[in-house]
Amino acid sequence: MVGRKRSNEDPADGSRKTIQRELERRNHSGSRPPDRSTDVKEERIRRRAYEIWEREGRPDEEHDRHWHQAEKELEGEGGDGESADR
Repeated sequence: MVGRKRSNEDPADGSRKTIQRELERRNHSGSRPPDRSTDVKEERIRRRAYEIWEREGRPDEEHDRHWHQAEKELEGEGGDGESADR
């Protein structure tokens, strides 16, 4: 019987194999894996912008300014994302 799964087979196993095959295929196609450093940088900016927002009393409609201010602050710290007073 072609196409039937055995009753004791893990249903997610097929999905894992498919995902692994897809990842391997993409790696061999010349495309590069996603840059995780960008994700880390954005998370640091997000956290700093939230700190700024709270420090200013949680004003409405200021998210763009907070984001840009957080970017500048982190650049001034060398991009490590940790403030000197911590």
